[in-house]
Amino acid sequence: MITAGWTWQGLAVPDPWNFNIRNDALLDALVPATARRVCDVGCGDGFLSARLARRVPEVTAVDADAPVLERARTRFPDSPVTWLHADVMTAELAPRSFDAVVSNATLHHLDDAAAALARLGGLLVPGGTLAAVTFVRGRPQDLPWQAVAWAFRSAVRLRRSTWEHSAPVRWPPADTLPGLRRAASTTLPGARVRRLVDGRVLLTWTAPPGQRNPGEPPPGA
Repeated sequence: MITAGWTWQGLAVPDPWNFNIRNDALLDALVPATARRVCDVGCGDGFLSARLARRVPEVTAVDADAPVLERARTRFPDSPVTWLHADVMTAELAPRSFDAVVSNATLHHLDDAAAALARLGGLLVPGGTLAAVTFVRGRPQDLPWQAVAWAFRSAVRLRRSTWEHSAPVRWPPADTLPGLRRAASTTLPGARVRRLVDGRVLLTWTAPPGQRNPGEPPPGA
């Protein structure tokens, strides 16, 4: 199982599963064991935030959709997560304040990928980890990858039911894979963007030690 069972109005509910929840395990594994403060950007239904809170002392879950955030809070009432209703681009989050920033199926909701990556990268302490799973807009040359992804998802759905999340959907994504890679290389030098078998992509970056993060003003500015 990827997540522990949860309760709804006092009743035990079986573990839900979908491809977003599947990728929570991937993002969790990328958060260093030494992390003390983690920000989950676009936390949605709260599964990743609650999962991280089992081992990370301080988890801040940010989402711009108030009803979705309230459902997450209600779903995990005993999880020591700070639930923050805000747009991550304008939220009162201090620069260099998190050991890791994670995001699952949210980056494509933000209008400007380069600005969003600069914002997320700027929240990291030197040496901190950024890990985001997102979608990209398909191109004809992506058809072989997407065909494999379709076959993979279909095979998985034959073996288990899929729970429908309650968060808003934005489709199609604005950025293609090359477009996202350009935004990442410009904003986060050394970032890696790679395809996943389920048709999503994973972006990872480590904040350079001892250097200013993206969007951070120089000392004394």
